[in-house]
Amino acid sequence: MFHLLIITFMSFGDNLRKIRADKDISQGELAKMIDVHATHISRYERNLTSPTIDVAKRIADALEVSTDSLIYGSNEQIVNSKLNDEELLQLFSKVQLLGNEDITSIKAMLRAFVFQKDIQKQLA
Repeated sequence: MFHLLIITFMSFGDNLRKIRADKDISQGELAKMIDVHATHISRYERNLTSPTIDVAKRIADALEVSTDSLIYGSNEQIVNSKLNDEELLQLFSKVQLLGNEDITSIKAMLRAFVFQKDIQKQLA
């Protein structure tokens, strides 16, 4: 049986700080790149304020990431925050290395298993 744990995503500020740091860009450098004062970047990263949509788009463009990754985090962060079972997470990572035909087969097996469990629940 699958055990999922839903955890809230990292905040915009946390994602911004991580992406900016990973790219080795200072708050001041980013501020210059998007034409805002550095204190704005600091406030965003401390989750004191949120940027407008226009500013969020300029930040994403400057950091060469999607606005989704700033708002929700990377796909890896999203998956890691939702899957609480380490073994299952490792298996899914390994499955991604398989060929398309194998992946399609595994998806079909998972769908069938989940469907069976849903039916059993409904009949109980």
